[in-house]
Amino acid sequence: MTRAPDTVGEIMTRDVITVSPADTVERAVRLMVEHEIGSVVVVDGDRPVGVFTERDLTRRILEDTELLQRKIEDVMSAPVVVTRPDVQMIEAFDLMNARNIRRLPIVEDERIVGIVTERDLLKWVGAVAAE
Repeated sequence: MTRAPDTVGEIMTRDVITVSPADTVERAVRLMVEHEIGSVVVVDGDRPVGVFTERDLTRRILEDTELLQRKIEDVMSAPVVVTRPDVQMIEAFDLMNARNIRRLPIVEDERIVGIVTERDLLKWVGAVAAE
């Protein structure tokens, strides 16, 4: 039997797909499709400043015919909720539930080092249940 991860750092995805605030929505959407992911983290340098999600796209696409040409900083969800890799999984679970978010960027010294998603939480719950 495998042990369920205790900390966010043990379960996070390290290769986070990012865009800059000045990138276009079109670029973000292309990256999401290319990498088969539901969001990109918006970074200023290595510091996360927002998140752009499928939900951000779908909520605006019908009202804004020029959406794909807009800068991400104009449509991203911000401020971004983040946590550290040493945070316990239950704390991350509670934070994501309390803030009603599906993606949680992980930072060290204000630099992005990973991301935990709703899918990661489901895997963690399964591992805990199997213990």
